[in-house]
Amino acid sequence: GEGELTWGGYDEDHFKGEIKWVDLSEQSYWRVAIDGISMGAYQSGPTDAIIDSGTSLITGPSKDITAIAHHIGAKKTITGQFTVDCDTLDDIPDIEWTLGGTPYVVPGKNLVLQSAGLCIFAMMGIDFPAPGPKWILGDVFMRTYYTIFDYENARVGLAEAV
Repeated sequence: GEGELTWGGYDEDHFKGEIKWVDLSEQSYWRVAIDGISMGAYQSGPTDAIIDSGTSLITGPSKDITAIAHHIGAKKTITGQFTVDCDTLDDIPDIEWTLGGTPYVVPGKNLVLQSAGLCIFAMMGIDFPAPGPKWILGDVFMRTYYTIFDYENARVGLAEAV
C-alpha cells in the first residue's frame, strides 16, 4: 500500500478509533517496552522493541523467530529466511504485541510477503548485542497500525490503520 509522512501532526483519514500512546522506554531509536508477545503456543515475557519505518520486516531474537516459524509450519531456506505454503495463509494465527497494556494484533496473513509465486515469512531473526533492542517492529507492523512519532513528548501513538 501507499505510505505517507506528515510533519507536525497526523491525518485522521488514515486511522480509525482512538490513538493509544506508548511512552518511550529510551529516547533513542523509538524504543518501547513490550509487556508480552503471543501467537498460538508461543508466548514471551516482557521485552522491548524499536518501532522503525526503515525496517521492512519484523525482527526478533533468532530463537524466538525460529519457534514462531516452526509453529506456523514455515520452512527455512538456504538464505536463512522462512517460506510459507501460499495455500495456508488463512491458517496462520494472529500475533499479538502488548504495549502499555494495550494489545496490538497483526493478522497472520499479514506476516507473509508474496512475490513471484513465493510466500516469504515477514519475520527474521537478528540477535543484537546489548544494549540493543530485542525486536524491531518494522513496516509489517506499521501497515496494520497507523504510527505517530511524537518527538516532543517522547512517545509513539498507535491506532488501527485504514
